[in-house]
Amino acid sequence: MKLTYKQTEKKPENSFLARQDRMPCIEQDWHFHKELELIYFTKSTGTRYVGNSIGNFGPGELYLIGSNVPHLFRNDREYYADKLEDEAVDLVVVKFDPDFLGDGFSDLTEAKKLQALFQEANKGMKFSKAATYLVHNQILGLVGSQGLSSIIGLLKILDILSISENYETLCLEAITNTFNQNEKDRMARVVSYLNENFEKKIDLEEVSAIAYMTPNAFCRYFKKRTHKSFTQYLNEIRLRHACKLLIEGELQIATVCYQSGFNTLTNFNRQFKTLMKTTPSEYMERYNEKLEAV
Repeated sequence: MKLTYKQTEKKPENSFLARQDRMPCIEQDWHFHKELELIYFTKSTGTRYVGNSIGNFGPGELYLIGSNVPHLFRNDREYYADKLEDEAVDLVVVKFDPDFLGDGFSDLTEAKKLQALFQEANKGMKFSKAATYLVHNQILGLVGSQGLSSIIGLLKILDILSISENYETLCLEAITNTFNQNEKDRMARVVSYLNENFEKKIDLEEVSAIAYMTPNAFCRYFKKRTHKSFTQYLNEIRLRHACKLLIEGELQIATVCYQSGFNTLTNFNRQFKTLMKTTPSEYMERYNEKLEAV
């Protein structure tokens, strides 16, 4: 998996891209692009990587990713194992330049909140269910929309989101993609290796070798680029996978622990409570209570 720059495939006659994708699974690389991106999932689950943030995503969730912010949305493994269902994934993607209405538009007094929204998007944004509900029909209506009505539709969506306080930022600080090509390749190799091998024992020396660095130099480099220690980053990958297994409810907590790459149940419980602010058993109970309340 390489961190790649993607050129948006919008038509020359359109000022932005809006499309709906129905497919068996999401197949993409860790990437970035100049355009901001709205991603609305109506059907799909998996893990999201936005900047230095790791988390889960699911149906009914709306994200706004800033310009040049590296990101990847990856399906759970069963999507790749069984591709017989043609429409296991259903999402809407909207990509637009920060200045898609002209260089001076964002400087207008009436557009100050829009400019603030774009700046906040550099941290990655996940909107609440309430905020998403307000733009649900407008986002679906953008697909296939043409002419001036399409621009008006996008502006309505952005206007609603710009005045909403119902969102969470995914990263603690704005992410600016300042990697040179060698750094992109190096980080991509490391992230790819961790994603594919987190269930196994991973030695620092082994990962450092992938980055062609000494362990000490690698630790400094990794912390500078992700704002997290290597161990913290790896534990977050493992714990997000553990959360998925706990929600599925088919395995005992001890089994979830070992299948997520932890060697001891004590360490797993400690790390889980540090990140999730609850214990694995309480996490399962809360999830089951939510299901019963639906």
